[in-house]
Amino acid sequence: MKTATIATLLLTASSATAFSTTRISNVVATHQSSSTSLNLFGSKPKDPNAPEGAPGQPGMMDQLAMFKKAQEIASKKKRLDDELANETITGSAADGNIEITVKYIPPQLPTNPTPGYEAAEVNINEEYLEGVSSEDLSVALVEAIRDGEAKATARVGEKYKELEEDMKGIMGGLA
Repeated sequence: MKTATIATLLLTASSATAFSTTRISNVVATHQSSSTSLNLFGSKPKDPNAPEGAPGQPGMMDQLAMFKKAQEIASKKKRLDDELANETITGSAADGNIEITVKYIPPQLPTNPTPGYEAAEVNINEEYLEGVSSEDLSVALVEAIRDGEAKATARVGEKYKELEEDMKGIMGGLA
């Protein structure tokens, strides 16, 4: 029985390599150092030729911290987009006789990565409407829409200044 068990183990061990793509006898043990190897728990060793005080390459822990900061910035951007979407921004023309309410539409990633604006409400003074020509009304409506979009764009820029400062912090002032 011992002989059969030993023979089975030997056959199993030798046949396991028959199904592998490389044979143990053909493998040559070599040690190659690669410049792309990761040091998972800290920075790469400092380059001996680097000037004194130069930072090392970021390691996995630094990358995880940067990833966490990027997630925080993404959630802050979503919060800002939600706030902007709830704001009422009004454009006007014809000495205030036409007012257009513009709504901010946050980007719908990944299908529509660009934010937009939508004219949500139009208010026209009735006295003005009775005395204005259709051409003048058309021009005034376009002016009110453009005024509303310009004000919305300025408001979005103000809000996004906060994100810009955070991005500068994460990118080390390069943003």
